[in-house]
Amino acid sequence: MKGAKRIRLDRLLVHRGLGGRRDIQKLIRRGAVSLDGVTLKDPSLRVREDTTLEVSGQVNAPLPLLVAYHKPVGQLSTFRDPWGREGLEYALPAPWRDGLHPVGRLDADTSGLLLFSSNGELTQRLLHPKHEIPRSYRAHVLTLPDTLHTTLSEGVDTQLGTFTARLDKVSILSEHDRRPEGAHEAAAIVEVTVTEGKHRMVRRMLHNAGASVLALHRLSYGHIRLGDLPVRASRMIKEEEQKLLFNR
Repeated sequence: MKGAKRIRLDRLLVHRGLGGRRDIQKLIRRGAVSLDGVTLKDPSLRVREDTTLEVSGQVNAPLPLLVAYHKPVGQLSTFRDPWGREGLEYALPAPWRDGLHPVGRLDADTSGLLLFSSNGELTQRLLHPKHEIPRSYRAHVLTLPDTLHTTLSEGVDTQLGTFTARLDKVSILSEHDRRPEGAHEAAAIVEVTVTEGKHRMVRRMLHNAGASVLALHRLSYGHIRLGDLPVRASRMIKEEEQKLLFNR
């Protein structure tokens, strides 16, 4: 990554979710912000984006560049919903909520890995189809056609276009195998990887290929894997994971 750029002190604190610009400017002029023990009273002072400050006696560290979150089924991928359904407004720890945004979306009925970013340029890079960032999913399917591998690799026609996928793994379920809620009739589990993230694309592809999805869970995005992160928990993406994304 390039060296951190310098921005106005008041803008930095607004970006970190400490309040509106006018309130932040009052806070700075009141002498509540310091850097390395030196009080900063000029809101227009330019500081590095990765500067660690002290605000009202509390350490204020830079926002993480990327955060992984384990989204549950039923949660929307928007911050607020006019009908009062659960969104992402309280998904992250309080210091991160106003400074990070989701990288794309997962449908309400899809669980698993959702990334948050504090950098718009990085977000666009992760989402743009030309970069072909792979996304892997695990799906409980109602039926398992023998032709699934060939159909997915050759391309499946949907209302959004024709898309291909890689079939990574197939597991036939027995009557004793555990199934998620809403997938009690699932015949198999398939894991697939795609390089685009259009609305309900994976569900549409599998359905049109003869394997209707009963439950869908995202396992990874690029080199970032959900792993054993608990439901509704979040974690900062490690530097080595970020480098793998940047070096694509």
